[in-house]
Amino acid sequence: MIDLHTHILPDWDDGAADQAEAEQMIAVALEDGISKIVLTPHVYRMTKRGHDLEGLAGRVRAFLKQSKAFGIDLFAGAEVYVHPGMIQNIKEYGLSVNGSNYVFIELPAEHVPGGMTTLVFEMMLGGLIPIISHPERNAVFAQTPEILYELIRQGAIGQVTSQSITGGFGRKTRKVAEGFLRHRLVHLIASDAHNAETRPPRLAEAVEMAAKIVGPTRAEAMVTTVPAAILGNEQIPDLGEPVSPTKKNKLHFLIR
Repeated sequence: MIDLHTHILPDWDDGAADQAEAEQMIAVALEDGISKIVLTPHVYRMTKRGHDLEGLAGRVRAFLKQSKAFGIDLFAGAEVYVHPGMIQNIKEYGLSVNGSNYVFIELPAEHVPGGMTTLVFEMMLGGLIPIISHPERNAVFAQTPEILYELIRQGAIGQVTSQSITGGFGRKTRKVAEGFLRHRLVHLIASDAHNAETRPPRLAEAVEMAAKIVGPTRAEAMVTTVPAAILGNEQIPDLGEPVSPTKKNKLHFLIR
């Protein structure tokens, strides 16, 4: 399996505090059956060193050099908090996944910034494909999934967190995640791991539970062929068109 979203890079954000914790997280990932990990440290939010993206690049390079010793393949990436000038910054500092056109973008937890459809359009016009991090944990997307549906229709990709599926973020978030899976509003499962215990890099249980909702073929693709295509800067496999969560079935979407 491939885990595209992790905060394993030591001593940068609210993820791994030091090298020892990072290595513990990698050990957990290997035990779970994960063979490839993308480092997606926060940028423009939750960092210990402000916006020192030059320093970040050096830290990532140094950590990647150790990947053979860890027994796992590591790749560079970032989780970019939505901000003015982000398209230029993504390109200037190489914040995409493994140098590809795909890049993780993070929205505030409590709202969706105005102009998101314009931002997605401008990103794609500029050759970037946004991956929306954990939309099931966004209050507006959860309440009004039609907004996420429109962004996905534009060409954005949705990433659901493994613990959202397994219930680690609570029953309500789990129900929203299940609804997004049913409506094909998310394309890949990632751990968004921050430590080795309470938010570990584990995917297997979530894939097993997702398989009961979308079938084993699609569930497995969300941690294998889809992230592999992103790493290789290729078009992701066609897993079906998104289904509109219309106002008519909105209540059913939230409580099923």
